[in-house]
Amino acid sequence: MESTLAYAADSMQGTLHGGDASFCGVSSDSRTLQSGELFFALQGPNFDGSEFVAMAEERQAAGAVVQKMVSTELPIIVVDDAQKALGKLAADWRKQMPARVIGITGSNGKTTLKELVASCLSLSAKTLATLGNLNNEIGMPLMLLRLAPEHRYAVIEMGANHAGEIAWLTSLAEPEVVAITNAAPAHLEGFGSLDGVVRAKAEILTGTARPQFAILNADDEAYAFWLAKVTAATVLSFGFAPAADVRASDVVATKDGSTFLLHMPDSDL
Repeated sequence: MESTLAYAADSMQGTLHGGDASFCGVSSDSRTLQSGELFFALQGPNFDGSEFVAMAEERQAAGAVVQKMVSTELPIIVVDDAQKALGKLAADWRKQMPARVIGITGSNGKTTLKELVASCLSLSAKTLATLGNLNNEIGMPLMLLRLAPEHRYAVIEMGANHAGEIAWLTSLAEPEVVAITNAAPAHLEGFGSLDGVVRAKAEILTGTARPQFAILNADDEAYAFWLAKVTAATVLSFGFAPAADVRASDVVATKDGSTFLLHMPDSDL
């Protein structure tokens, strides 16, 4: 992302103190921040990012986003909530970029699917894909802010450890294509039950009105529930179920890999 502090302040509904300046990226980690980046002083139960503004200044940050005034020579943008401000900036930036966004969630397989989709799309056009574990309320906005005008596609992974998180991420990314790999009893402490996980994954279907296609696992017990959540999007199902739009049959697994017959709506492979 390349922009100005004035633009960022306006996007985040914050107040800029100090002169306007250009910045060439964002960071929430003062240890890895690069010269010219905008530092987000995030707050948490056990940390206060404003304590690291001095380090950001030493590393020649372009400015800092804070929740309270701090003593620094850097221009600062004061906001009510630095994490929500990061999301607002990411959402605004995403709207300005031409890339089509594919959002992927699920208890298992989302990283593998993300890599497969990104690998295929990158053969034809510049594609951005989620790096590492940047798939949560902090990481995903940072990924959106890596979008550039030359990106035609963005494959964005969305993880969650509590209800409402995927809805928030979806509202920021506004994916045109969404996919749910499955629902499994993972991170139950944040969802209460498997039913809570199922409902949380469904948030990717309802978090924005933009999806044109919804890709769903026809083999998952939650398939009917997810299908009922789809309103205007075209559904493409996958799995082993005979009714799946894309399905595998005659699967043979060996130590060297697997072979199968792939059935698609208009052909078999």
